Amino acid sequence: MAGECEGSGAIRQAVTDVEFPAVAVSAAMAPAANWHGTTRSVGSMNIEWDQLPPLPEIGHPESYYAKQVHAADRIGNVHAREAHKVGQYVTLALDPRLDWEKKLRYFRHALRGHCNPPPMSRDKIWSFYAELANIVRKHCGAEALKIASREDDRWARQLQDGVPRPQIMTQAGLLFRQILGDKDQKPEYLNEEDYEQLRILRNQWI
Repeated sequence: MAGECEGSGAIRQAVTDVEFPAVAVSAAMAPAANWHGTTRSVGSMNIEWDQLPPLPEIGHPESYYAKQVHAADRIGNVHAREAHKVGQYVTLALDPRLDWEKKLRYFRHALRGHCNPPPMSRDKIWSFYAELANIVRKHCGAEALKIASREDDRWARQLQDGVPRPQIMTQAGLLFRQILGDKDQKPEYLNEEDYEQLRILRNQWI
């Protein structure tokens, strides 16, 4: 997978530079009547709109996701398209060369842009998109805890080396505001368990 600053494709530039709108479904991708309909013809194929794809695999090269998205677009399979987009953006966010701010951009885009069920969906479609959102939050929380735990160890060493605690508290305050935000409530990109673990780490220093 290419790095954020090394030969990255147009998709990285778009994510880095703009605020993400919700995904627009083109006429070719949208069903003919509404999302309660069970079947729609695309060329010589019938698409079962309640037939959901597997949840996305994480960790493939970007070219894999581009190919899968193109195949889903070709037959108008919106659910498969969104699933592969989630896999793509989560994989991009896991690049160890990225800082937290850039990781969070990818996670947020996956969550806001590709985890929303179409209007008038059946319950199992809502559940599918909820599972996509859970995948995003699971990986986002794991990355946040990895960063916070690494810094927690570093602050402990600093304290042992005689760095004044107020100085460490300032560092911790900056990091946890980046991860948790300014409001004292769980952000949309974390699940409850990871949020509580992060609060415990934060409260050791602040």
